[in-house]
Amino acid sequence: MTDANHILTGPCSVERAFAIIGGAWTFLVLREVLLSRVQRFDEFCANLGIARASLDKTLTRLVRHGVLERRPIKADARRMGYFPTAMGEDLLTPLVAAMNWGNAWCADGQETRPRLRHEVCGQPLQGAIVCSACHEPIRAREARFAAAPGRHPDLAPARHQEYGKNRYVPVALLERMGPCAIARTMAAIGDPWSFLILRECFYGVRRFDDFRRHLAIAPNILSVRLKRFLAEGILVTRPIPERPHQVEYRLSEKGMQLYCLPVSVIAWGDRWLAGDDGPPLILTHNNCGQTFTAELYCGYCNAAVVGGEVRMMPDAS
Repeated sequence: MTDANHILTGPCSVERAFAIIGGAWTFLVLREVLLSRVQRFDEFCANLGIARASLDKTLTRLVRHGVLERRPIKADARRMGYFPTAMGEDLLTPLVAAMNWGNAWCADGQETRPRLRHEVCGQPLQGAIVCSACHEPIRAREARFAAAPGRHPDLAPARHQEYGKNRYVPVALLERMGPCAIARTMAAIGDPWSFLILRECFYGVRRFDDFRRHLAIAPNILSVRLKRFLAEGILVTRPIPERPHQVEYRLSEKGMQLYCLPVSVIAWGDRWLAGDDGPPLILTHNNCGQTFTAELYCGYCNAAVVGGEVRMMPDAS
């Protein structure tokens, strides 16, 4: 996390990534693809309770950007299915990060934890998001950002015309087919504007006008998202000393624990979307002093977990 006195501005891979994977339904579709190996359109509909038009748009976007591919299902060459590419398999880490936070902070006494198995060791997955250099868990207070060499730190805000198409989806709709930790996380932060506001919070932004300037976001859109974060307990307000009638927005402990999700999305975007210029941000883990990316590790066999190595376990009942 950056020093509160030094606010980082400029682009990062989150914006590129959320143009592709933004929206709560997208993460639930990815849950079905990566954890349950769902392939058929009708099976997505049945498992998620999603409108067919919304599902078609989501799948089409993921195929267009190379996250999924649409091809015949081997068992029935006449029917087409959806299969993850290497780019899609690599989204396992953000998916598990969303699941971990939802289980820790949004369960409300309900069982929201899908049973996952790490196929390499055969044990239930206790996935931790760790530093790629030292393999210790990543925490917001133990990491910092800096602009990559040659990148101007005050580039103009990116254009976000597409974000208006990804509307907020309430948790009741996302959980139509049953409780889900990923759904609860996405209901809290899953639309692209909310995710960018969260990123700015980790950059050190605290004031309403600074959010507006950095993101080029309309004040009504910003106000709605900040109020939702306050209601969810992700942010808290504090009076501004020199302006006692105004407040600034700070991450609560619940909000700080979301850190693994944006750094996982950044890592994915850096690998697949950064292009010839390379990653726009450098992340440093203060504990080991090394630059890092976010990785998923299995707590049982103490090994990195990659796409294709995790499956949903059958319900014990």
